[in-house]
Amino acid sequence: MSWWRDILRQCVFMCFFIIPIPIGAYTIHNGSSAVVALISYNVLYFCIPLLYLGFDEARFGRQQRFICRRSYVIMWIIAAVTLLVFSLEIEDIWKNSSFWEWPTLARDIVFIIFMYVEVSMTMLGAFILTQLRYMDTAVTGGVHEA
Repeated sequence: MSWWRDILRQCVFMCFFIIPIPIGAYTIHNGSSAVVALISYNVLYFCIPLLYLGFDEARFGRQQRFICRRSYVIMWIIAAVTLLVFSLEIEDIWKNSSFWEWPTLARDIVFIIFMYVEVSMTMLGAFILTQLRYMDTAVTGGVHEA
């Protein structure tokens, strides 16, 4: 299997542990549910892949390449800052969007897809960053942290 398909497949499994709690918190629909959902998502989105990358089984593609934890943290920070800046720029447009008039189930599906894409893009970016950092040692036998 190619490395990118392997990463996307592993992200599906990780999202089974990342997504349900924030979606459950969001569907409560009280005043603080969105904040609880956002915080729980970010903590899980940071911790679960980071912990997974520490296992020897976290190898991707036919060449069994790994993702360095540092690369993941760098990509997670880049994704978080990018999303924060984007959110601040379109805050007024977003609040007045017709999206909020959609049925709850439809909004939940959009959020689930967005969360999967965010986790996947972060993992793919971390993989590429790791490969650039460890061009000759990123194969089996390379070090996880250097």
